[in-house]
Amino acid sequence: MTPPRYQSISADKVLLLASSDGTAIIRLIAGSLGSFQGPGVTWTPITVAHVSVTANAQFRTTWPASYNAMAYILAGQGRVGADDAPVAEGDGIVFGPGDTVRIRANAQQDAPTPRLELLLLGGEPIREPIFSYGPFVMNTRSEILQAIEDFQSGRMGHIPASQLFGD
Repeated sequence: MTPPRYQSISADKVLLLASSDGTAIIRLIAGSLGSFQGPGVTWTPITVAHVSVTANAQFRTTWPASYNAMAYILAGQGRVGADDAPVAEGDGIVFGPGDTVRIRANAQQDAPTPRLELLLLGGEPIREPIFSYGPFVMNTRSEILQAIEDFQSGRMGHIPASQLFGD
């Protein structure tokens, strides 16, 4: 129940990283990977990154064992996790416990890009009850009803056009 806010994180603000062998490009949007910190500000400890893995290459990173981890495949095909589970565009994957995330791009990519493109997401579980309706996610039904009322009455704020389209 915090005041609404908006963060404009343009491409030039995202932290651009590369794997040690140069076969993966990581755009760190929020949170941390190793000692690197992304520009996004979050309420709870989370990590959000866009990862591009060259065909037939592997991306591997340490991950806090206390965090959940998941990936959403934006384009391409590959394999993930210790069991090499196959993944393709549109798949969402929840990684099991552990302190490493491993993703391998297939040698042949049937996507508009020659790379495996994915969002890597995760964070510290907050162990709160979840109640959702449409785009709203709260803890209880009464909080959802309040959120809908707040939205319909304009109390959730607005995004200035200058932040949407630049100054």
